[in-house]
Amino acid sequence: MKKLFLLAFVLCAGLSVQAQQYSWQELHELHRDELYPLAKDVSEITDKVIANGNVISIVKSTGTTSLVKELDKSVPIEFYNYKLLTSTGRELKLTDPLMANKVVDKFFDVLRRVKDNAETSNEAEIRAILDGL
Repeated sequence: MKKLFLLAFVLCAGLSVQAQQYSWQELHELHRDELYPLAKDVSEITDKVIANGNVISIVKSTGTTSLVKELDKSVPIEFYNYKLLTSTGRELKLTDPLMANKVVDKFFDVLRRVKDNAETSNEAEIRAILDGL
């Protein structure tokens, strides 16, 4: 019985993880329609978030982390590449859809928490949320 329950648990957990992953097209639409407007709103609340063009940057105490979405001109269809840039000069290309989803979800989570806590939190609490990225 334990093995059957464990098997069912593992299968259900695998399905729930797969359900949260977006395709490249859905990721582009999510970035365009939800993430970027959220970043613009948060950038008006605090100067620690910058949204400009296809770049969303979060300024932390340890440096800046940026999510860049750029059009891939090497393919005939509309396709976007995602990169993660750090203030130390590292550039991480997010060619794996799973990793790109994780990064976008993490940016979403941090920006939502900042926006939700902006009215009640002080600057130190907002800085702590952003440093959690």
